[in-house]
Amino acid sequence: MLSLVQSWGEKSSERIQQTFMAYTNYGYNSNSVVFAVVLARLQLLAQAEFKFQNLGTRRLFGSPDLALLETPWVNGTTADLIARMEQHASIAGNAFVRRAPDSLVVMRPDWVDIVSVEYVEGYDNNNHPLTHREVVGYLYSHGGIGIGDPVFYKAADVCHWTPIPDPLATWRGMSWMTPVLREINADTAMTQHRQVFFDNAATPAMLLRYQQKLQPGTLESIKDRWQSRFGGPAGAGATVVLDEGADLTVVGSSFESMRFNEVQAAGEARIASAAGVPAIVAGLQAGLDAATYSNYSAAIKAMANGTGAYLWRSLAASLAKLVTVPDGARLWYDTTNIPALREDERDRAANMQTLASAASTLLTAGYEATSITSALISGDLSQLVHTGLISVQLYKAAAKADASLNITKIPIDQAPVFSPPTLPTA
Repeated sequence: MLSLVQSWGEKSSERIQQTFMAYTNYGYNSNSVVFAVVLARLQLLAQAEFKFQNLGTRRLFGSPDLALLETPWVNGTTADLIARMEQHASIAGNAFVRRAPDSLVVMRPDWVDIVSVEYVEGYDNNNHPLTHREVVGYLYSHGGIGIGDPVFYKAADVCHWTPIPDPLATWRGMSWMTPVLREINADTAMTQHRQVFFDNAATPAMLLRYQQKLQPGTLESIKDRWQSRFGGPAGAGATVVLDEGADLTVVGSSFESMRFNEVQAAGEARIASAAGVPAIVAGLQAGLDAATYSNYSAAIKAMANGTGAYLWRSLAASLAKLVTVPDGARLWYDTTNIPALREDERDRAANMQTLASAASTLLTAGYEATSITSALISGDLSQLVHTGLISVQLYKAAAKADASLNITKIPIDQAPVFSPPTLPTA
């Protein structure tokens, strides 16, 4: 029997790190690469639907119990719910959804404390307690921790989604942005550098050199007049006329000399990789250099089979506590209505032909038709049920076939005489 060893005031909590605002303002809201990869994840994930899956047959089915996920709040949809959860998981590493009487409420992650208590499981040989910690609920402070009055919600009423666990915390998740913060900062700096380049006449830094010594104040005056006339995008390409022995020298590097596009594309690729998004799907330069329709199709399917499948499965498992799951089933996801994942007509026809051929072979081999359908849909051959009837081609000899089929052979001299019926005469 577990016993509580801490009072309410001594309960421990894991607080979401105070990076949500910074990640939002300087990452998601200000960096186009971060926004693009989060948008790509969001657009793919939010197109899925939630269904129940029979654990035996692997068949998907709907139920009125899914209504809370289909309309999580007034005018809300499943796509809205998934989109919000994905945004919070990407930025903060955590998404919290609590169950209200008739709706779901998405809670801002940096306003949540994870509350846990310590339990005693037993004692060692030295009579030292053997303990473990367990989450009992969540404290939500509207307006921010330390600002609003915290409200406690039981763990059973809150879905806590952490796609990437934080290795330094027991229950807290980690944003995929954390390992690539330097790449994000570098990309932002390069964007700012490009803007400064255009603000300075779209040319590298220049040096105006005079042979004679300039009078006090003349240096600043020349600099201001130069910027006024040739600075900014409007001054790009203007003709410069120098007099009084002035010499113009370019001292900065051009974009070509420092391979600006290649350096920026490499950073974009690392950011996209951390998010689990192929660069071509997010429309980044690293992917567009070799972009074709076939490449994009293969990339989006690879993303769905990798990043998407993991996130969908994790989402379904986390949200399952908020709905009533039928016995012998689990909450699952359905991607059949996602256009990018649909096979083209030729692939679909070939797949149907393969399944039909397999069904015909199994039916001839004596398996029940219903079990064949279930096995082919789920890909689980253990669901096949045999009728006990075996094809005659499997018999090694006629005598064994006769015995198995209960055929009795009668000698020809003992066979009954067949008499044709008498036809009526006219």
